[in-house]
This record gives sequence, C-alpha cells and structure tokens, in this order.
Amino acid sequence: MKFLVFFELLLIVNFFYQFECQSKIWKKLNLPNEHIPYFFNSNQALRKKCLKEDLCPYKEVASQNATKCWGYEKNCKSNNRLFVPECPGSSNGWVTDKREQVELFWQQGDFGYIKERLGEMKTYCAAEKPGDSKLECVNHLRMCRAKNIFFDFADLNSKNSNDRYREDIFKRGQVGGRCKLDSGLLKKNGDHKSPLQSWYSELQLFQELETNPVDDSKCDIVVDQPTFLIKLDAGVNMYHHFCDFVNLYVSQHANNSFLQNVNIVFWDTSGSDYWSYFSDMWKVFSNKKPIHLKNYEGKKFASEMQYSRFLLVCALAYSTTCR
Repeated sequence: MKFLVFFELLLIVNFFYQFECQSKIWKKLNLPNEHIPYFFNSNQALRKKCLKEDLCPYKEVASQNATKCWGYEKNCKSNNRLFVPECPGSSNGWVTDKREQVELFWQQGDFGYIKERLGEMKTYCAAEKPGDSKLECVNHLRMCRAKNIFFDFADLNSKNSNDRYREDIFKRGQVGGRCKLDSGLLKKNGDHKSPLQSWYSELQLFQELETNPVDDSKCDIVVDQPTFLIKLDAGVNMYHHFCDFVNLYVSQHANNSFLQNVNIVFWDTSGSDYWSYFSDMWKVFSNKKPIHLKNYEGKKFASEMQYSRFLLVCALAYSTTCR
C-alpha cells in the first residue's frame, strides 16, 4: 500500500513537472498569436515540438504547416510574405517602374532590410573548437552578435563623464575572445565609425585571447543569458526613442530571438541615469529591468551570448513613401 501511494505521488509530481516545463516553453514566446505561423515557419523544430505536446497552446496553428513567412527567410516566396507594400504614388524619377518602386521600399523600409543585412553577415572572429568565442557582424559593424566575448571595464570611468558615446573606454587587452580574428576584415569595416552608426569604436581593439573568457576565473561577472547591447538615441523625444525600439525589434528578427528572458544593457558611457516617458516599452522586449553600463564599471565581464542592436535602421523612416 505504501509503495502504491508513493508511486501515485510520483506520477502526480512528474505530471506537474512536465506541465510546468512545457507551459514555460510557450510562455516565453513573446509574439502575438497572428505572428505564430511566421515564427513556426522559421523554427520547424519548435513547430514539431508543439505538435507532440498536448499542452502547447499553438497546436492548431502548428498543424497547418503554413507557408507564411516574414520575408527575409531563404525559402520565402514573395506571395507568402507577411506584408506586401502598396505604392500609389508615381515612380518617375527614382525608379524605372512600379514593380521596382515596391521592391525598393520593401528592401529599405520593410523586412527586406533584414534580408539584405543577414546576407552581409560575416565571421570576424571564428571559433576553432567547441566552447570558443565567436564574433559575427554585418557590413560596417552596424549590428554584431557574439558568443563568449570578454569586456574589461576598468577604464570606463563613467562617474567623471557626461559623454554618452565615448570611444576611449577600452585599451588593448580589454576586449576580445578565444577565436581566430580576421583583423583585416575588422579594419576594413571601420569606415562608418560613429556613435550611432557603427559598433566599430567598441570593437576596434578586439584581440585574440589565449583562454576562454567564460571559463576564466578572472571574470567578475559571467552572464549566461542572451544579452542585447544598445546605444540609445534621445530618450526624451518620442520619435528618436522609438527608433531605439524599432531597431531592437529588427534585431530580434535578425537573431530569431523573441524570448523575454533576456538582458538589455544600455551602452551609455556617462554617469547619467536613464529616464524617459516611454520607459514602459522595455517591458515589450524583456521581463527584466534594463541595466546601465555603469553598473559594470571596474569589472571584467563575459557573456555566453550577446547581440548588439541594429544601428541606422530608423533613418529610413524619413523617406518612407509607401504604406
């Protein structure tokens, strides 16, 4: 009898454990229901997982095996895109015909922008064995993604600075990873060096390290969750600050990462605090409070997975001519 009771309790515990684990997986997806078909098309493994799990709330969508796509996927046909732009105005003077007008807008002000940037993605520092660091960036280092990267903020000195975009916070040996660096490619793509145009200032001194920074006991902070590094525009201005949010949304797509369990780090080299009327918008992207760079002052920091958000995306909004 005791064995039977214990076995029943074990079944109950196991059931609730499976229920909790399965429900957590789908709760982490931070997308509206109408976007789930597009997400599943890019994540077939999760789609199959959903079909096998009774507790998946998107089972009906997953069973349809929809061909809907955002537009930047390699197998995405134009008629299956989320949105097909309409350009009612004249195309004379800047394109040859209506078709080129629509396509140009899609490339510059829609998901076609992401497709072009992903086509530019190159490896700047290549991992040579499992557990090594890795650094990938698009042209001009407008966005990068990295794994097992090291930063030493010994010279951040934010307390004595009002400059939010300083370019002198690193010295040699203070940023890098254990990987094979293509220094020529890195230098070649430093041609757009500017605070809100490129990440070259932060990565120009990137060096090959002998040890894995994540495994190195010298690090004060090792973050094992995805982390977005963000340079902010003017938080007091609605247009300029929403450029930050639009760029972050584009970065989510570029990295195929829509989970809320992520860190957001404000790459602000000053000692100033962040304030904005629109600060609640960060809750759309993360269930954690954003972190100011000054919190890492004087510390050695390593992250197992980190992304920098796109730069220069929102500048396109000034010339938007389609709907």
